[in-house]
Amino acid sequence: MEGGIDFIVMAGALAGALASGFAGFAFGVASLGIWAHALPPEIAAPMVVICSFAVQVFTLPRIWRSIDFRTAAPFIAGGLLGIPIGVAVLETLDPYWFRVGVGGLLVAYVAGMFVLGRLPRLETYPRAAVILVGWGGGVMGGFAGLSGILPTLWCSLMKWPKDKQRSTFQVFNLSMHTVTLAAYAYTGILSRELVKPVLTATPMLVIGGVIGFALYRRLSDHQFRIALWLLLAGSGFLMLIR
Repeated sequence: MEGGIDFIVMAGALAGALASGFAGFAFGVASLGIWAHALPPEIAAPMVVICSFAVQVFTLPRIWRSIDFRTAAPFIAGGLLGIPIGVAVLETLDPYWFRVGVGGLLVAYVAGMFVLGRLPRLETYPRAAVILVGWGGGVMGGFAGLSGILPTLWCSLMKWPKDKQRSTFQVFNLSMHTVTLAAYAYTGILSRELVKPVLTATPMLVIGGVIGFALYRRLSDHQFRIALWLLLAGSGFLMLIR
């Protein structure tokens, strides 16, 4: 049984690293489609944050020139306010609703991407709206390492090029993961039980991150969107079907 769990940990890490290396976010939405079937929330959620943080630090030097910190700042400001709420939810959530809730979010996310991809570009908006989107991302990041979903939907409305979207996601997610890990450490969520699965996942993080970023550089904007949607939709449906 332990060997089976190790395989699930490695498979989830590879899927998450491919997605994160590919898009600069989405480690959680890809890996949780696999991990939530075998790992309890108190292990799966910090695993997502730790592993996603590692992959994004690994790929950060490759997109450094594309980063616009002024664009990411309002998202980060809102996200910092949302993380404590997400951490509190994690500590009280039933495992069944954890899996079903995350699966439903993934399916809704992909459906939203298809809809938003066909809407006209949003030209004007209040700055408070960006902060609110960041706040929602912070809540979801503290809950399950899913901080990138809402900012991604918002950036889809902006119709930004993939390099600008990726750099914004990555800076926001790195900021959220850093604060979330500190909150996990303070509340005792980070435990010795995480050491073995993190070590098991590490080789897949490197492999997936390298392959994912190579694919990112080669695919067009349209191919990039379609591949990511298929990955996320499949993960969500797997979680809901069980």
